[in-house]
Amino acid sequence: MFGGSAAPLFVIHNHDDKSHEVTVEVFDQNNNSIINETHTLERRSDFTRSRPLIVRLPWEDIEYTFKVTMDKQITNVTKVEIPDRKTSVNIRLYYEIIPITITTVKWM
Repeated sequence: MFGGSAAPLFVIHNHDDKSHEVTVEVFDQNNNSIINETHTLERRSDFTRSRPLIVRLPWEDIEYTFKVTMDKQITNVTKVEIPDRKTSVNIRLYYEIIPITITTVKWM
């Protein structure tokens, strides 16, 4: 019925040669905060966040707002649609010189 395991909710990729503190806040379509957490990523490392149950339901096609703040200075706010359990959000730090990039990716 559910078609296998779900993709992570988001993955943070630090492409930089320095470590960074990253705060990720996720809001649902009613602007309610459903996740607000801070992680320290060492140089060239990744962090994977599994999905909370509220985001695992396969019949949900909801737009979420991701607010990502790096080192308490640089903030990116992006709305993304997560149409199914196999879609994840990629957060990239210093990928091709852009401080924060937020995109979706489909896992197979």
